[in-house]
Amino acid sequence: MVYAALAGAAFRRNLVYVWAHMATNLGSALFGLIYMALWQAADRGRTLGGWPPHMFMEYIALSQFVLWVSTFITPYLGIDAQIRSGQVALELVRPVAYLPRMLAAGAGEVLYNLLFRSLPMALMFTALGVFPWGRLTQPAVLLETLAALGLCGLMGLLIQYLSGMAAFWTVEPRWARRVFFALVMAAGGQLLPLFLLPLWARAVVQWLPFQTLVWLPVAVWLGRAQPGDWISAISWGVAMCALAAVVTLRAYRKLEVQGG
Repeated sequence: MVYAALAGAAFRRNLVYVWAHMATNLGSALFGLIYMALWQAADRGRTLGGWPPHMFMEYIALSQFVLWVSTFITPYLGIDAQIRSGQVALELVRPVAYLPRMLAAGAGEVLYNLLFRSLPMALMFTALGVFPWGRLTQPAVLLETLAALGLCGLMGLLIQYLSGMAAFWTVEPRWARRVFFALVMAAGGQLLPLFLLPLWARAVVQWLPFQTLVWLPVAVWLGRAQPGDWISAISWGVAMCALAAVVTLRAYRKLEVQGG
């Protein structure tokens, strides 16, 4: 199947840099340790929101794990470079549909990140005694966690895709990526668990797509997800797929091929 081949090609392409990526994994783990130290200084061994101190350490370890699945992937899926070089004209007229082709290639990268970025960091945090493997021994929890990881990976790819497609209508798409990162940090649950937000802020971010990128898989893993989290994630997944399809059709209409 062509999409599986595209995913496999993206996976193998990243294997070329596997040892460089292993080195940068140490930097990502170091950021996790810094966040843990800050939380230990902040909670001073107290229970916050019903979460004991050790669960905050596990939350940070898991969020660093999840970021490589949902957020730390090729910026714009490389679409901005295709548009600048004009290569996108050829890409859009290939016999394989553009949107699923880019998502398939992105899925190969996400799988690579899961195996060679997230998993090594999980092992490092395990050595420090702060990575919660225990709940995954329950088959239902394991399946639920895998579904949440799949949703967060899909949402990350769709946001990167739409950010890249913004280059069809803007001179420079970097603003979209910067806004994306800011929202992941603030509304996705990376900086702090979302239940610690004020009630009005929690009511807002609960129905934004960004909580799917970090909060949902981590909360599911820790057994703290609510039904509303799933409803929001699935609804946004469907809506973002539809939006990506519409934007792609608009891009086909905007493209102008000259000289032939």
